[in-house]
Amino acid sequence: MTDRSDKYSNKYKLSISNPKVFDAVKMGISILIGLTISFVILIFVSNNPVNAIITILTGPLTKTRYIGGVIQSFIPYAFAGLSAGVLFKAGAFNMGSEGVFILSGVVITAIATSPITTSSILHPILCYLGAIVFGGTVMILPSLLKAKFNTNEMVVSLMLNSVYAGVAAYLVRTFLGTVQRGSNSSKDYLLTAKIGNIYEPLKISVCLFLLIAVTIILYLVMTKSRLGYQIRLAGTNPSFANYSGINAFKLSITTAAIAGVLSAMGATTALLTQTSYYTPSQSLVGIGFSGMLLAMLGRNNPIGIVIAAFLVKYLEQGSQILYFVDNKVPSEIIAIIEGVIIMLVSSQYFLRRFRERKLLEEGLEEHAE
Repeated sequence: MTDRSDKYSNKYKLSISNPKVFDAVKMGISILIGLTISFVILIFVSNNPVNAIITILTGPLTKTRYIGGVIQSFIPYAFAGLSAGVLFKAGAFNMGSEGVFILSGVVITAIATSPITTSSILHPILCYLGAIVFGGTVMILPSLLKAKFNTNEMVVSLMLNSVYAGVAAYLVRTFLGTVQRGSNSSKDYLLTAKIGNIYEPLKISVCLFLLIAVTIILYLVMTKSRLGYQIRLAGTNPSFANYSGINAFKLSITTAAIAGVLSAMGATTALLTQTSYYTPSQSLVGIGFSGMLLAMLGRNNPIGIVIAAFLVKYLEQGSQILYFVDNKVPSEIIAIIEGVIIMLVSSQYFLRRFRERKLLEEGLEEHAE
């Protein structure tokens, strides 16, 4: 009896009926469909569509600096995706990550341009700590207003994003700007605040290991801890969560704070590894919103989000290489691939009948045994 049970259990784990396997298959097929549609478009805009699609897929691997650029650029986006994933897992519609990224940049810049320490280790840490405290605090505002005044969390957070962008521009222009760049950008960061690379050819810095550690911790929290269980329950069945005695107010504030901390870490990583000064209208714009798309691609799973962030930046790097090889091909071709993948992955109907048929077959086989 035990042997038959174990046999069926193993069979189930490798079956499309397993939600994790289904998500992986769904993602793989979505990517193939996205690439196929892009190839059809390339037929009309490129003289050599086969070479174009090969360049997109293999171009970043042709030079060390290309893959190094992917590694360096995907880390802040992965943090943004983790931030959005936590909120979406809890069923929250707080879209404030974009604003937290932009406004946290002011805090990071204020610390990075101040000679508060001569230590090249302590200075970046202080930037992270300042941004984390600030980001975690700012992010809870939409959730707090919803809990206290029943406001629309999504509308409030989107409006606050614009407010934060304006405040960031004012603060940089008034207190942190320099006439060398028309006061719209900050003064240069001190060298002690910059995060150097451990392995320069691949642009590997300590931030990569920080991302890996945060991802593992977040995965364990979401899957093994009581807090993770409460977040998942609130996201899937808020009514049952309420009847179970879960403090909805405390949970929403905690979730938003975690998301704010992750966004602030992403902002700090981006500024201290990729630039030497801060421009509110350019430096961090769009990363928060991109994180929401990555959360959808990764199915709100921390590990899946990080993988999705790497793949997206990899494809973007491939499209940039293709543009230099064949400038007839628009660099926006990757946006088409991303759009198709997101549409299919987020669809509740894509491949659903196939999975339902498989579930029925396995149910009949179990009954026959």
